[in-house]
Amino acid sequence: MEQKVFINSGKELDELYASAFVVTDENLDRIYGGMLPENKFVMRAGEENKNLDTVQKIAEAMLKCGVRRGDRITAFGGGVVGDVAGFAASVYMRGISWSFVPTSLIAMADSGIGGKTGVNVGLIKNAVGSFCLPDTFIETKYLHTLPTREYRSGMGEIVKTSLLDADLFEFMHGKFKAVEAIKKCVKIKSDIVNKDFTDKNGARKALNIGHTVGHPIEMITGLSHGMSVLLGLRFELLMLRDYLEHNYFYELQSYLSKYIGDTRVTFEPEAVAVIASADKKNEDGISIMYPYSIGDIREVVLSKDEFIRLLKEAM
Repeated sequence: MEQKVFINSGKELDELYASAFVVTDENLDRIYGGMLPENKFVMRAGEENKNLDTVQKIAEAMLKCGVRRGDRITAFGGGVVGDVAGFAASVYMRGISWSFVPTSLIAMADSGIGGKTGVNVGLIKNAVGSFCLPDTFIETKYLHTLPTREYRSGMGEIVKTSLLDADLFEFMHGKFKAVEAIKKCVKIKSDIVNKDFTDKNGARKALNIGHTVGHPIEMITGLSHGMSVLLGLRFELLMLRDYLEHNYFYELQSYLSKYIGDTRVTFEPEAVAVIASADKKNEDGISIMYPYSIGDIREVVLSKDEFIRLLKEAM
């Protein structure tokens, strides 16, 4: 199942106005509301609003606007808007089609690709979700209004993706160009997703590097997703340093430090373990995916006690 992705095509406004309904958030509505169609739902911004209550409100608004099974809706926003709107589309009247116009770097380079949608339940990220591919219209002009915090978050996922591909890793050590980085990330992720759309045969697990520790950090501390992934990667590499060649380990730590900067985080390892244990990708123990070398992603499964011990040693 191939996803249609358009980069700087100029077609996103046509898509927005061809849709029966648009979902965005309050921050984007303040900036771009004047160009959006009347049939829209403006959700509250932030990860804490990525929940089933918001999905219900979207469904109620779609019913009020007369959205039918054959209609198409569009998400206009970052990763949270895309995840929530996509999930709502996947279950509304047992599933309608949707498009995504991502406005954040993280959504352009990562979450807008692959068709994973979902909402959080308590502290468990994406505990309820679905696979539902959108047509994605990436327009990098929207990055001009992106807050610095969210730009840095997007860089986190790009850095993570660079550990999956030698060409992107080399590119990241030169002069950074956002459009080229996005194109490379879209290609890398699309190739992986096409091998394992429903996350069943293991290929898609490679995308989880940094997320086993990163997701709990995000939910406990409120840090952005991308920064949490970078910190998660740092801790996971420290936890599994015995699996890595000595010089490569230090090369990666230096590379991550360029993007983490002086960001610091405090948490209880036991709390991280509780959240990590509930992750849907686990079967027996807690799974950590790690870059054995650039492009060679491997898995280690730890018991909860081992996980806590290694995380304490890494702190």
